[in-house]
Amino acid sequence: MAKSREKFDGEKFISSFKKREFAPLYFFYGDESFLIEEVVDALLEYAINPAMKEFNLDIFHGNEIDGKKIISLAAAYPMMAERRVVIIKDFDRVSGKEILESYAEKPSSTTVLVMIGNSPDFRKKPFLTFKKLGVAHESRELFDNETITWIEAKVKKIKRTIEPGAVQLLHSYVGNNLRELSNEIEKVVIAIDERQKISITDVEKVVGVSREFSAFQLCDKIGEKNAAKALEITERMLNTGESVVGIIAAISNHFVRLWKLQDAVRQRKSDQEMLQYVYFNSFALRSSLAQIKNFRPDEIENVFLILAEADLAAKSSGDPKLIMARSITEIISGVINQTADSISV
Repeated sequence: MAKSREKFDGEKFISSFKKREFAPLYFFYGDESFLIEEVVDALLEYAINPAMKEFNLDIFHGNEIDGKKIISLAAAYPMMAERRVVIIKDFDRVSGKEILESYAEKPSSTTVLVMIGNSPDFRKKPFLTFKKLGVAHESRELFDNETITWIEAKVKKIKRTIEPGAVQLLHSYVGNNLRELSNEIEKVVIAIDERQKISITDVEKVVGVSREFSAFQLCDKIGEKNAAKALEITERMLNTGESVVGIIAAISNHFVRLWKLQDAVRQRKSDQEMLQYVYFNSFALRSSLAQIKNFRPDEIENVFLILAEADLAAKSSGDPKLIMARSITEIISGVINQTADSISV
């Protein structure tokens, strides 16, 4: 049975395709479409002879086809080949899809039927049957630590290496958007030419962001209680058009992790357990372990109050620079303004 929150193991599918091992039925769904596309591209590469693709491959969108037509295509025999492939995109929009329940129970052995959905209702047929038979696989958005692992694996796959700090900076700039991350990694690899190792400087130059202007660096400087540098970075970020609400959210996320990390330290968790518990990579973990020594647990709780007031002031058209200057000063000094009005301008 499919487990909805399991990590989507695209490499496992691709590995089986390389061995010419194919299931007769796949139902892929979820928010992270890039991983699904990688798997489907690999399927097409290994499942069909390019010379016979015209005769043994059918691709439809859900609004172009109904359940009966899908069964008719899937039941057809391949032409001068071992198998045929039928791909249905936007499967949620297929009319009369319920009929596929019976096909799923006895699929054709010479067809690979791939259905790609968005938000299936597993209380209804045929989705209930897909889940029961274990052919449903969710590609959810990756957590931060999973994305960082994905970046490292992506770089390794193209036979390059990358500095931990460069991984963190790339993730900080792009986030968990795998499609965009893949594009940026490709640009960096082209830029470094034959050089094997990707550095922080490479990411800064190619991705087009200065390290000191990133939310990643801002949060670290606040965590280090380096007020002068934190205020400088904040002002420059705001001058280049960064959203004050986005900056506040980034700082909040950082302190949520520090709060979790303090809890993990109290529980005497190992470094590996902390990585899983807080979604850090090893580079960020070392930095954050140093930062939590700068804040008592009650001070971190107070940070959230400060940021809540700052968010309210920002959404009430307050002066972004003044809001952030006061908030950062309060966080680093441990002083809290008691009313939201104190930072409303």
